[in-house]
Amino acid sequence: MKFSPFIAPLAVMFFISFNQSFAESARDTLATIENDASIAEDKIAQLSETCHQKWQSLNWVMGQQNMLAKDNPAFSGGVMNICRARAELFFEGYELTPFIEPDSQSEVFPIVFRYSVEEIKSQIRLHLPKLRLI
Repeated sequence: MKFSPFIAPLAVMFFISFNQSFAESARDTLATIENDASIAEDKIAQLSETCHQKWQSLNWVMGQQNMLAKDNPAFSGGVMNICRARAELFFEGYELTPFIEPDSQSEVFPIVFRYSVEEIKSQIRLHLPKLRLI
């Protein structure tokens, strides 16, 4: 069976066109994903900040000197990390409030000085087994 000499160039042009369309589609999809990730990051950052501000209004105290926890930079920074971890878990679909509740000191104190948000997320998942994806 012989092919027309015109088929080979047409096939090559088709594959080139197809590959260009595929590449453009892939670039568009990547741009959409990056944009969605940026929007999600903004929402997580906003929710984390709102959580931290709400926590500051609780006026928790530390130690026998009754120092406000929000005035201790290490503790306040740790709470910000907890807020970030809770916001991320919330946006990942876990059924939990992204905020720190007034009576949650027993949950917060053991993890407030963890090194990273990922470590805090891991601890939250371990110690709150009732968490489940929605």
